[in-house]
Amino acid sequence: MYKGTLALLISSIFTLPTAAIAMTPNSDLNLMPYPQNVALKEGKVTLDKSFSIYIKGYNSPRVQFNTKRVMERLYRQTGLPMLNWQAQSEQDATLVINIHHRPKSDVQNIDSDESYTLDVGNGKIVINAERPYGAFHGLETLLQMVSTDATGYFVPAVSIQDKPRFPWRGVSYDTSRHFIELDVILRQLDAMASAKLNVFHWHIWDDQGIRIQLDNYQKLWRETADGNYYTKDQIRQVVDYARNLGIRVIPEISLPGHASAVAHAYPELMSGIGKQQYPQQRGWGVFEPLMDPTNPELYEMLASVFDEVVALFPDEYFHIGGDEPNYQQWRDNPKIQQFIQNNNIDGERGLQSYLNTKVEKMLEERGKKMTGWDEIWHKDLPKSIVIQSWQGHDSIGRAAKEGYQGILSTGYYLDQPQPTSYHYRNDPMPKGITVDDKLHQGEEFETYEWVKPRGKGGPRKGNLTIITAVDGSYRAFTDYNGKSREEVYILEYVPGVKFRGHFDNFMSYTEFNYDFVNDKLADSSYQLIGNVRWPATGQLVSSSDMKGTQIPAPNGGYPAELTEKEQALILGGEITIWGENLDSMTIEHRLWPRSYAIAERLWSSQTLTDERSMYKRMKVIDTWSEISVGLRHHADANMMLKRLANGTDSSPLQTLAKYVEPAQYYARHWEKWNSTPTKGDLYNQYERLNRFADALPVESLAVYEMKDLVSRINKGEMSALATLNMHYLTVKLAAQQAKPIFANNIASVNTIPMTDAVIAVADLGMNLIDKIKQGSQLSEQEITAYHQIIDNNAVIFDETIVAIVSPTEQLLHILENH
Repeated sequence: MYKGTLALLISSIFTLPTAAIAMTPNSDLNLMPYPQNVALKEGKVTLDKSFSIYIKGYNSPRVQFNTKRVMERLYRQTGLPMLNWQAQSEQDATLVINIHHRPKSDVQNIDSDESYTLDVGNGKIVINAERPYGAFHGLETLLQMVSTDATGYFVPAVSIQDKPRFPWRGVSYDTSRHFIELDVILRQLDAMASAKLNVFHWHIWDDQGIRIQLDNYQKLWRETADGNYYTKDQIRQVVDYARNLGIRVIPEISLPGHASAVAHAYPELMSGIGKQQYPQQRGWGVFEPLMDPTNPELYEMLASVFDEVVALFPDEYFHIGGDEPNYQQWRDNPKIQQFIQNNNIDGERGLQSYLNTKVEKMLEERGKKMTGWDEIWHKDLPKSIVIQSWQGHDSIGRAAKEGYQGILSTGYYLDQPQPTSYHYRNDPMPKGITVDDKLHQGEEFETYEWVKPRGKGGPRKGNLTIITAVDGSYRAFTDYNGKSREEVYILEYVPGVKFRGHFDNFMSYTEFNYDFVNDKLADSSYQLIGNVRWPATGQLVSSSDMKGTQIPAPNGGYPAELTEKEQALILGGEITIWGENLDSMTIEHRLWPRSYAIAERLWSSQTLTDERSMYKRMKVIDTWSEISVGLRHHADANMMLKRLANGTDSSPLQTLAKYVEPAQYYARHWEKWNSTPTKGDLYNQYERLNRFADALPVESLAVYEMKDLVSRINKGEMSALATLNMHYLTVKLAAQQAKPIFANNIASVNTIPMTDAVIAVADLGMNLIDKIKQGSQLSEQEITAYHQIIDNNAVIFDETIVAIVSPTEQLLHILENH
């Protein structure tokens, strides 16, 4: 069946797609997001006690606010008292802020000009901006440029011209599932401004609680929020603070689904038959309560809520949710079914569109444009609506083809632990198919169908097609669970023996690791979703040697490729942070520093794709954000580790945390579902969020460095062996010291097996390093035994993954292939 000799195509130890190593613009400075145009110059401007600022052109209390804020942050960054910082003239000033015009409107909107230039040289720093928003962004760039050496503090000489690629760069922030304290929210606004993000999408209404004070329908918040809600004055404070920073604030009032809280407060507005009472919802998921669009009282309630909410949020957009409606109550209700029939409505989907159309008109009367999730799309709605997509490029591309504006959230879900590089590669603009999926003369192919089961929900299914070109090269693609066809980047392929390749999909970085036996996927086959292995089964279903078969048609079609006019409808993207498993202490280190990478994707040039540069700069900005912005993502994590240490030295936990990762994507949910004594348990509001997994950074940068060292070793740089060995020694000692600490805390006793796994993998890594130093050849018995150690410890331990498994496995591959 298979032709040709053994062929290996190994692209990179980092398993990055080819786009990640393409030519990129200058990114020499530690800035995020990186400006559109940076010209480096000789020299610098010194920062000392004589530093002063002069505001030229347009001035306002908001400009004054940001100017004073810059001085406060300069003090945080340098420690230098700059007491006489208000210059009396442009000539006397170190920094000149020149704003040419006032804002075109009192309320910032999607068309607001955010461009600026920044020139540093000849003893002066000058920021020029057409409008205040650009000046605010220029100040953030300036603060990131502040440096020091043995002679003092300074800003390097540079000329920057900058403006955003997309006008909508947001964060969808869930405070409904878990209440987030006001000071945490205000701090996130500071951080958003530092990343040039400009939309705060406030998710304050969901199944588990409505957290906004309302005067008329008080049971909405009094009976669902457990006393944890935001007063109108607090909301005004957030909106005003955001406005000062150049950030728009958009509220979300979810309808018709995610309505369990409304059902608990006002059951008569639901679609259930008879007089039902709905308990306060403490769990997570999609629930049955659904608002009744045939009930006039529903519109009275919505009108009242809209009036009160609109008065608090001046932005032109209003989010209505609309996602994940469970239509069962509508299907079961004879009155609603009769209404659908009498009004010639196209089923339950049409009834939701009927409701949305009425809601859109209600919002228009109040001066608002409607936005919502994918499910709100309908031909009867005006093109002024904005569709926020959690269903991905297929959905946002289809909407653009229909003439609707869209923003992307798929691939930016930061409540899910996922590699930063995955988010960084995720461009809001649909790019079309990137692989030639046609069979040409002289080429051969094979297609495998595969199934990846899940503990919760149905299995993921799809196929993998590999084409062998006439010149012996390979290309591959997959049709994954009904999604559009995607290229798979081949890492290793031995026809009839093994296939290893990867692509990014809606779940995360996804890697196929398939071994073939008799045209079937062997028991050792798996898919790596983020950092978690999931077993896969499957078989060959079509190939050039199977008569009457051909490459299957894409079951999800092809990804959209937009015209220039349609591309203009893609407004940008929103980071999404759902709060099911996050609280005020843990939400911040899910957002940062990864949000800087997404902010760069939304702001910077589309050609800026160098992931090595991104990680280097993000590491610097991570520390800068603690100092200059005052972020607490590391401080809160360390506090949680100190809590686990229970009065003992927490430094072993802090070290171990650098080499262990939380299980990525939704693996923690599935693991709980699969492993509980009563199979099927899910997280809920009563769940404790105090495990070691909760204190971990999403991605181990130490392991990223270890992978880089392995890559250098693979290229013959033997000096990297000592540094890699030190990593293994460090993490092994930390695991040994952490083990008794975990044993003495109820929150971490189940974490003990993870420490044993770390020690076992570290020992294997150091053994492999010795083998490489000695130039040893591995026997088949050794290879089998070492792979068994890897496999045994590449599993979930108390919702965590031993991240050093990955570089250790790559180290083993080096010995196998040599």
